[in-house]
Order: sequence, then C-alpha cells, then structure tokens
Amino acid sequence: ACGLVVIWEYFKTTNSDTKIGLLIWLAFWFYFEYTILKAYMWRRNGKEKIKIKNEKLLIKREVNNKGKYKMYDLEQVKEFRLLEEKNQLMRTLNNSYWAVAGETIAFDYYGKTVAFALQLKEEDAKDLFRLLKHYIKQLSPAS
Repeated sequence: ACGLVVIWEYFKTTNSDTKIGLLIWLAFWFYFEYTILKAYMWRRNGKEKIKIKNEKLLIKREVNNKGKYKMYDLEQVKEFRLLEEKNQLMRTLNNSYWAVAGETIAFDYYGKTVAFALQLKEEDAKDLFRLLKHYIKQLSPAS
C-alpha cells in the first residue's frame, strides 16, 4: 500500500528533484516486493529435487511445479562437502523466513561452487550428505 501512495505522489508532483527521489525509492520498493514475493512463493509451494541418473547429478528448484534441472557430470563433481556458516548473523539471515538461501551442501564443478539443500536442519543435512556421497561414489565413473 505504501508503494501505491508513492506512485500516486510521483504523478502528482511537479518538482523534478522530488520525482527522482521517488523513483529511487520505488526502485528499492519494487526490488524488495519481488524478493518477498519470491520467498513467499518458495515457502508456500517450493521444492528442491535431487536425482542421480546416468552418471549425472540433477538438481532442481521448483515453485508450483515449474523449474528446470541443472545437470552435473559426476566425474566433474569435486570436493563434495557440508557447508557450515560460522558467522551466527549470516546463519540467522540465511535461515530467515524471507530468504531463499541457507544452502547446506556444496561441491565444486569446473572450478565453481554449486550449493544446494536449502535450510535443512543439521541432522537432515548430514543424512542427505551421507546418502548422496554414497551414491555418487558408487555411480561415479572414476570408481
């Protein structure tokens, strides 16, 4: 509602400096509205799907049954590990309701870090990590 008042005020005012200030404020408002809507939709209907198939690791984040799998060749998955946020403030922010963050498992893929398993409890993250590590080791072409 606050943003709508500012939009109305933008069209009402004639001062160009005020219009620039209102545009800047609206840009931030739209960004945070989008972020909040995205987080709300994730909380309401979001899922993370993980599959291991044909020597590939497939990871998908979907909302309302929409999303696309990202494929990773198992032979290029390196340094498979649990992530631990050492900074308490960052852990709290990443696990907040309005954040789509807080990944708990990661690996390196062609020199880049890929993180997934959003906001799992520590025990759940460890169980998933063990399970995935077992299957990756078992199915990896290098083994």
